[in-house]
Amino acid sequence: MIILETSRWWQLLDKVMKLADISSRGGKVPPVYLYLVFILPGLAYSIHVTGRIDFIPFALISIAIVPLVIATNLYDDYFDFVNGYDREDSPNTQYRRHPIFYYKVSRRYLIGWAVFFSLVYIFMSFLISIRYGLELNVVSLIGLVLGYGYTGPPFGYKYFGLGEVGVFISSIAASEFISVAAIGRFSLVSIPYFVPYALLISLLLFIGNYRDIESDRKSGIRTLASLLGKERSSMAPAVVFSMFYFTIAVLYFAGIYNTLSLIILLTSPFAYYFSSRWWGIEGSRFERYAGPFLFGIIISLIILLLL
Repeated sequence: MIILETSRWWQLLDKVMKLADISSRGGKVPPVYLYLVFILPGLAYSIHVTGRIDFIPFALISIAIVPLVIATNLYDDYFDFVNGYDREDSPNTQYRRHPIFYYKVSRRYLIGWAVFFSLVYIFMSFLISIRYGLELNVVSLIGLVLGYGYTGPPFGYKYFGLGEVGVFISSIAASEFISVAAIGRFSLVSIPYFVPYALLISLLLFIGNYRDIESDRKSGIRTLASLLGKERSSMAPAVVFSMFYFTIAVLYFAGIYNTLSLIILLTSPFAYYFSSRWWGIEGSRFERYAGPFLFGIIISLIILLLL
């Protein structure tokens, strides 16, 4: 009897671990640590406005966003496979354990769990909104539409070269979700405050799409990188970094960022070095090369703004 019960627990644990690996894409796409850059700017802005650290709404919403991230990953894998973009020989199945080709799960498995985690996200968001303001439901709904609409019909904006735009808006929405709860109100000033972070997060997605540019073209996926082509795409980081540093300066002169934020301009030589050679890095190492660098700049900016 004890042996049977132990066996059942191991089977359950195995199923949970498999779901965790599938839903997080093994922590590789995107790297798990980049989740922090989706939530910390919102906390930083709330501290900037209120002068205090309110960890309770930050912790609650940080937890509530996790099911949305999971659902978005599952929707992405489901619709990419259904639409014929994810194949056994495509890069997306080579550098991670693809749920259908590696774990042999069904399409129904993916869409079922995606819907389940979407409902969990909505339920948790609603409970939090009862305490911190019902307007949070608007932000949470925007987040769900962006997450599902990344690949799901009738939107599927990823397939029209708008993936970076969606990630840009999503990162701002995630920060707004936290800041509105912590502050108790929405402020238009918060949107430009989050723009520099959103730019760098979008850049990371672009680099990943550049890595897959040839396979995406063969599959018929229209990403911004495939639309621009390799030559023009190679200039994208330099353009985004220029926008990033320019935005920092504008926000400083507008009185939104403090004087210490200008220290981040000292990273521009490193950004130039990165921009001048990133496309020469071997494909599977693109995000591993770019992720820590962009993460470091974002965290540094957050710290400078809090000093």
